[in-house]
Amino acid sequence: MTTLVHSSTLIEQMLLIRAVETRLQEMCNSGELGADLHMNTGQEAIAVGVCSALRETDYVVSHHRTIAHAIAKGVPLDGLVAELLGKPSGICGGLAGEMHLSWMPSRFAFSWQLVGTCVPVAAGIAWAVKNYLKTDDVVVVFHGDAATANGQWHEGANLAAVQRLPLLLVCENNALAGNVTPEHYSPFAPYMQSARAAGYAIHPDRVDGNDVKAVFQAASRAVEYVRTNQRPAFLECHTTRLGRHKQGQGDLRSKEEIGELAKRDPLRDVRPEERESIEAQVKAIIERIQE
Repeated sequence: MTTLVHSSTLIEQMLLIRAVETRLQEMCNSGELGADLHMNTGQEAIAVGVCSALRETDYVVSHHRTIAHAIAKGVPLDGLVAELLGKPSGICGGLAGEMHLSWMPSRFAFSWQLVGTCVPVAAGIAWAVKNYLKTDDVVVVFHGDAATANGQWHEGANLAAVQRLPLLLVCENNALAGNVTPEHYSPFAPYMQSARAAGYAIHPDRVDGNDVKAVFQAASRAVEYVRTNQRPAFLECHTTRLGRHKQGQGDLRSKEEIGELAKRDPLRDVRPEERESIEAQVKAIIERIQE
């Protein structure tokens, strides 16, 4: 079983992600950085909780909102930030940007731009882990709730089920697809995402995605199930995206709606001095990389 991770460590990881993205957002707002970044504000508990339940040798595949997953999986912060800034010292030589990252020393396999595309790719990696490498490592793929309405998600889920692959599908259900709301892509039931997974005989579970300890515990159970049974599982994490979808795209939600959602911010109870310490460290790191 996975060793229990102390909550202080989980909080520190979430604060680090928040601080990095906040500073990058400031740079985008000021014009210092011209990048089509997708921030994870409000969703950090999922990346941290899930990745803390993994072995170092387990793999992660991500989508376009990938910075949190990369940090949580142990991608070096200097190299990650340098990549996002387009520097040659970046983990991919400054050529990949945000949506095509890869850092195999941390088993952060790939991030993908298109919704749902990451799932069949992750299923392919899981097939190779099981049939070529012949290890008991697990592959985790993060995706949004709207991805389950995409044909590529269904292809990957079906492949994982039929081939009994060691794949954990983690659904970050923020009830948004950009600015599109669920009635346009998931109109049939409140938990359609889990139901779609169950339709392929993939074991589903649901958790409050803004409670990092609950995510860690649920992910630990799911990872153990996948590793032991060598078959896929599905973890639906209900969360709240507190920022816009991406740079250059406005948010159609009102300030009042965002304020109500912010009551579920996983970092709402963190002491100001904790935030300030990590924010100062991150600012210094980014300034050094910019030199």
